[in-house]
Amino acid sequence: MKLDIHDDVRGQAFSIDVLLAIVVVAVIIGVSANAMDLVSYKIQDYSSEHSLERVTGDTADILIKTSGSPEDWEKCDCDGVTPGLAEVNAETCSTMPNTLSMGKISKLSSNYENLMKNILPNGTDSSMALYPMDPSLPPVVIHNKSNMGASEVAVVNRTVLCDYMCMTVFVSINCRDPSGNVKAGRGWEICPQEHEKPDLETGKPGWICRHFTVRSQDLNFTDFYVLSTASPAGSGWILDSPDNMSFNKQSFTSGPVNVNDRISELLGNDTKAFLWFHVDTGGNPRPFDAYVLAVPKGTPSSKVDAAYLKPQPAFFILKVWV
Repeated sequence: MKLDIHDDVRGQAFSIDVLLAIVVVAVIIGVSANAMDLVSYKIQDYSSEHSLERVTGDTADILIKTSGSPEDWEKCDCDGVTPGLAEVNAETCSTMPNTLSMGKISKLSSNYENLMKNILPNGTDSSMALYPMDPSLPPVVIHNKSNMGASEVAVVNRTVLCDYMCMTVFVSINCRDPSGNVKAGRGWEICPQEHEKPDLETGKPGWICRHFTVRSQDLNFTDFYVLSTASPAGSGWILDSPDNMSFNKQSFTSGPVNVNDRISELLGNDTKAFLWFHVDTGGNPRPFDAYVLAVPKGTPSSKVDAAYLKPQPAFFILKVWV
């Protein structure tokens, strides 16, 4: 039999070419698969990261733009509460977005884990703090927890206003407006002592009087102060009730005056009383405001300042991680 050597050589060459092609294709497939895995991981990481950022942003919006559900959730221990930190305007009963209530902040801080689980998904953890823009004010740490070891962390930083000193204005008297209006839509109140009204345009002295309600239980948790933004010559104030009138005018001082004892005396054995705050303008054209304030019991008198009556700007920082 005669062998065809040329056919064997061609067949061997073909086999080697096929093998090399298979190797090249296998390498390409392997590289492509690896690239696809990398792309897939990157897509998952991107999706997860942005999902956490979205969750953190939505949670921050719930906290700083709503007052929660119910609106007075900080005063009850009911289940199913949705925490919100926005202040509620006492006169209009409307939510004030981005203006935070220190009372709500304190309640959230004292029961943080139980309340936050209602607005954060399972498997996440968080920390929260307020950093006042005024460097003289210390930060308010709502919940302090380390995120060491977390695989992903999202941070939201929002600018808010905060009722930092948690002051309650029981009554305010504006000695600036010649019409005698304390606020829009509110004029003079008929005083039981029938004090003569001032003429703030001409400087004629007189009295501006307003009533307010106080309860005996308020004295258990708050301290009451009389405070003015100035001390014009001849000006002064009286705190009394229709059943216990006083004609002993006290001069305004440069600082707050504690009136716990006076309010307790006017309350007597009653659980509630209608009191009057009488302010003598003194006939001095220098404008000023006068207040009866309530602050959390034990608050240093040095912190009772008219500057704190307006909410302070601060940075609200929320960190969420998994």
